[in-house]
Amino acid sequence: MDRIDRLRVDALTATGTAAAHLRAAESTLDDTVARALHWGASWTQIGDALGVTRQSAHRRYRHIRWDPDTQTSWTEPPLPL
Repeated sequence: MDRIDRLRVDALTATGTAAAHLRAAESTLDDTVARALHWGASWTQIGDALGVTRQSAHRRYRHIRWDPDTQTSWTEPPLPL
């Protein structure tokens, strides 16, 4: 394996690792937003914590729910029109 091949493999390995970290971080973020909503945080407060508008926070997280008994979050599908 020459230098270029090794660098390519290293970059692809790092990409896979970064993607796994990103998925884990997104899951943690979903859980924390769901908990904040469950305990009464407003969309403005959540948006401020995320560094986005309340509308953006609502659009992304409006279907997420939290169960304090099981400590899990889930996404409810939108209601049919």
